[in-house]
Amino acid sequence: MGAGFSTVTPPPSQLNATSVAQAVWSYTPRSLTEIQNLVSAIQNNDPNMLSTLSDLQYVPVPYYAGQVSLTQVAAFIDNAIRNYGMVNPIANFISNNPYNLWTTSFVANIAINPYLSNTSLNMLLSNANMSANYAQFLLYYLAQNYYYNKWIQTVTANAPSSITFSANATLSTNVIIAQNITIASGVTVTCGTRTCFFIAQSFNNYGTVVAYGAPGATPVTSGAAAGGTGGGGIAIVAITAALGTVNVAGSPGGAGSLVSYSGGGNGGVGGLFVILSGMTIPLGGTGGQAGAGAVNGAAGYNGGGGGGGYPNAYAGGGGGSATANSFASANSMQTYIMQGLSDWWLINVVGKAPSSTTPLLVFYGSGGGGGGQSSGYVGGGGGGGGGGEVIIYAYNIVSGTVDAAGGAGGNSTNYSGGGGGGGGGLVFILYGATSGSVTANVAGGAGGVSTTSPQNGAAGANGTLYIAAVTVNG
Repeated sequence: MGAGFSTVTPPPSQLNATSVAQAVWSYTPRSLTEIQNLVSAIQNNDPNMLSTLSDLQYVPVPYYAGQVSLTQVAAFIDNAIRNYGMVNPIANFISNNPYNLWTTSFVANIAINPYLSNTSLNMLLSNANMSANYAQFLLYYLAQNYYYNKWIQTVTANAPSSITFSANATLSTNVIIAQNITIASGVTVTCGTRTCFFIAQSFNNYGTVVAYGAPGATPVTSGAAAGGTGGGGIAIVAITAALGTVNVAGSPGGAGSLVSYSGGGNGGVGGLFVILSGMTIPLGGTGGQAGAGAVNGAAGYNGGGGGGGYPNAYAGGGGGSATANSFASANSMQTYIMQGLSDWWLINVVGKAPSSTTPLLVFYGSGGGGGGQSSGYVGGGGGGGGGGEVIIYAYNIVSGTVDAAGGAGGNSTNYSGGGGGGGGGLVFILYGATSGSVTANVAGGAGGVSTTSPQNGAAGANGTLYIAAVTVNG
């Protein structure tokens, strides 16, 4: 068709997708019968009515010409892929856009159309003829335009139909994808990394999911008080979610005990958080002083400070101070999470590598500081670990309990300071239609107690529970 194409192309002032499409389709060796056969095939959703299979590349033309609706085209493409084995040529047309017919606008509108099934979209994205960058574009388009449910149904369409945890387990991967995920009653699933993601059409937790974050300070000598471990990060992305118990609470700091070493406590390790504009990361509590004029174990953002050691006023270690990624809205935060998961899925499940990617969003609480100590005396208590973070999106949330409290500071005696409590964590419950009964504990951890109250550690600040409906278009 190359030699004769220019003779039917409209003048530059009239060039657009529709005019080019009509010009290509009307080029002479095409007959009116062949044109009508394609229109009829789409209108009747019957690929058998095509004059030749090569006419598949012209499927957008009748839509541009106003002869068929976008819904009819989506239904036709879906039928051709699922029941006629035509995924290879259609994926090729999308990636290569012959005659500028399969424009990104046309393809994106087909992708979000409910008459293109999630199975067909999954098959297109996974097909060898679909480029990695175009597959990424379509997944990002779903997320950026808030088609969260279609995104979930698409990436889970070829996943295991069900994953059931019937016994305690520690995950070896940070992303779990299945059509249905079930955790049996009495079972604890522990995240093997500081942040883990569950993606499912239906998430049913009758047990507990737990994650641990940044470690607390290690003791500088045997018997010294360690800082508590921060709570981890858990993300759930589902259409329907029964949350069960989700636990990212900070661990308590260690109690002070008799030591044979003098020195300040080590600092806790810092965490990472995701916040919305205007939010702050909760502070941990300061560690208790060890006698008059002693230095407090500094509060971290989220991690509690360690208590000081009496009588030589060795300071407790500072609580871990976290950094944060901030988003303007809950929708923008959820969209970013899905973009990172899109690239993870393309690379690890489909085997495609886009030229640039969005990293998985990582979040977890900070560790508490260690207690200071003087040789021959009881050392200060360790700071509590900060509460971690939970981000849940489900179109329908049934119920659940989330524990993101800060860990308590460790106790001490004999004028050594108690550890500061960890700051509370952050919990985001984002839903599309319904949010059932969800309770969350984001309280700051209590300060560690000394035998003399001036040496008590301070409590950590409370965290934030954010429950809100987000825009969901499909």
